[in-house]
Amino acid sequence: MLEDAGCSLLAVHGRTREEKDQKKVRADWNAIRAVKNSVRIPVLANGNIRHLDDVQNCLEVTGAEGVLSAESLLENPALFAGYQTAELAVGNEESNNGRKLDQADLLVEYLKYCEQYPVPWRMIRAHVHKMLGHWFRLHPHVREDLNAQSRLTFEFLYSLVDRLRELDVRIPLYYKDTHIRRVSTDGLATGT
Repeated sequence: MLEDAGCSLLAVHGRTREEKDQKKVRADWNAIRAVKNSVRIPVLANGNIRHLDDVQNCLEVTGAEGVLSAESLLENPALFAGYQTAELAVGNEESNNGRKLDQADLLVEYLKYCEQYPVPWRMIRAHVHKMLGHWFRLHPHVREDLNAQSRLTFEFLYSLVDRLRELDVRIPLYYKDTHIRRVSTDGLATGT
């Protein structure tokens, strides 16, 4: 029916409306596979893409041409570049091959994009909370200062990053070499 109506790409989330709280219910990749097997158009799988390793696993289970991720990308915008959070890399020597990013650097980059391409402040606030969540658990007084701001400014947010850096807090993201299918120029996964 969707294909007959002109749909040329379908994104499928592997949870029902009642199951949408991802922390309690894992996405059903087999349900996504069933949808994939019933259509001729490319399918993007969504749900449970928390780490780069999940991409390949999802593609194999679902047969989808690509994946989507939401919550995990808010916490770690470098996820698809092969970086993972420090908590995941601890004790995993293969994960820590010397390439690191810092969440603060990513937040500064994000804020610069927001200045260039305006985004509603409520979304910026939510993204700051996601990206700095670990820091805020360590330094709740900084989170409280953010929450106390009835009107955000870029100046305040950059100063927030500076305050966290003064506390010598770092949330490194470690690069992890991971085998995933290559993506072609049209955005679809190709062979290995």
